[in-house]
Amino acid sequence: MNELFHDQSGAFLGGEAGWVVEPLFLALPDGTYEPRLAAEIPTVDNGGVSRGGRTVTYRLREGITWSDGKPFTAEDLVFTFDVFRDPDSTALVPVDYELVESVTARDQLTVEVQLKEASPTYLELWKHVMPAHEFESTAVTAEHPQARLPLGTGPFVFTDFKAGDEIALERNPDYWRDPDLPYLDGITLKIVPELEVATTSFLEGQYDTVFFFTTGDLPQLEAAEESGAPIVVETQETDSWVEWLFLNHSASGDPSVPHPVLGDAAIREAIDFGIDRQGIIDTVLGGFGTLVGSPIYSGAFDVDIPPATYDPDHARQVLDEAGWEPGSDGIRVKDGVRASLMFQTVSGDHTRELYQQIIQQNLEEVGIEMNIENVPSNIIFGGYEEGGLLATGSYDTMMSRDGNYVDPASWMASFTCDSIPNEQQTVGETYGHYCNPEFDELAQQAASTLDQQERAELYSQMAQMFHDERVAIPIYSSTWGWAWNLQLQGVSPDYWSGVWPSVAEWYLAP
Repeated sequence: MNELFHDQSGAFLGGEAGWVVEPLFLALPDGTYEPRLAAEIPTVDNGGVSRGGRTVTYRLREGITWSDGKPFTAEDLVFTFDVFRDPDSTALVPVDYELVESVTARDQLTVEVQLKEASPTYLELWKHVMPAHEFESTAVTAEHPQARLPLGTGPFVFTDFKAGDEIALERNPDYWRDPDLPYLDGITLKIVPELEVATTSFLEGQYDTVFFFTTGDLPQLEAAEESGAPIVVETQETDSWVEWLFLNHSASGDPSVPHPVLGDAAIREAIDFGIDRQGIIDTVLGGFGTLVGSPIYSGAFDVDIPPATYDPDHARQVLDEAGWEPGSDGIRVKDGVRASLMFQTVSGDHTRELYQQIIQQNLEEVGIEMNIENVPSNIIFGGYEEGGLLATGSYDTMMSRDGNYVDPASWMASFTCDSIPNEQQTVGETYGHYCNPEFDELAQQAASTLDQQERAELYSQMAQMFHDERVAIPIYSSTWGWAWNLQLQGVSPDYWSGVWPSVAEWYLAP
């Protein structure tokens, strides 16, 4: 359950850990932050950030305790950083910590951070803090009890975790925000792998709320609400989560050797114009979804780039001009290489499987063969040493959901050369194995200046380059939904943080 050790298996509920474990700063839907465990936002004006931008001082709120009653202090931040920098630790290291040179506790409520260079992403640090006192005599490993049921400072406390079944939470009587909060005595989170089952169970009254359901479930829930069911259904066009067709730009994970098919820009452009995205939204998603064209599509740095229109004639023309000629079966061939690609996603995702078939048919009509072969999530998202398809570059095309962030620095860094996993550096996030030094230079500049206008201009250039080179193909922006029964009050969801920021204010009406 500890976010520092979670994998892609789906056992960890991600944002819902925020009901127990709080960040220093909470991201808001408008792209700004508010202090949570921190007493204030560090800035140059209040002395929290040095003029050169390399020294950041974090001041913590007074009176916060862990759920076991021990005080929350600066030592916990130092300890968490040390865990990330320990080569023997199995913790997942966020890219933002790579910029940190040192962390020092100046007193019980003050931490000073020295950065290797000025970076505007300092508010992304310490989204999850570990209690130092729990590890005074034990090593930090995924087998430690804290990896399963971590202590926190939030409104609830983990009391039980039954893998694949449920998570039990109880009220934290010492929650720092208000002695009356939280209003609920406890919450049970049911883990239901099939969203359709969760939706049906909610409508039958087995659950009080269902959240983060996606477009396929919306029509059924909205129809129930319109027919008088005692429920509330809320949807938001997220802009923060997009369905992507990720492309492997290299041959077998080696960025110096272009992919035999996708290494040709004409193929990538034909894929972009050959997919009927609006048709997918209308037929598979019931109209719930938005077309996007930019990799930076939300928050304060939103870059507006129109999405490619469905134009199979243009796709054919591009392939013709690039020398990809139709074979006897209609599939294009160039220099003896067939335009044939493996097309994968996580097996068992019914919605994706439906629009995989649409994409397969769309691209076959322009002469590109997409062979669907879906596999379990652990095979796709496994690490480099485990032979994960994405990490090792052992795939052609992959459907997956990924998100923008309040600050796009981490998201853009996941497409840089230095982030490509390899034998020497097994940890990295450039799963498309795309490497462009010019893109890297822009990413470095944008991540090392505190001038927000300059950053906006740099990210605009990066977004356009990403789009023009078809680093990955956006399919649609998700519509997320939440539903709860009328007795449950105080729910206020947002797409950045889900439902957890308001969970302390939930209560049951008489």
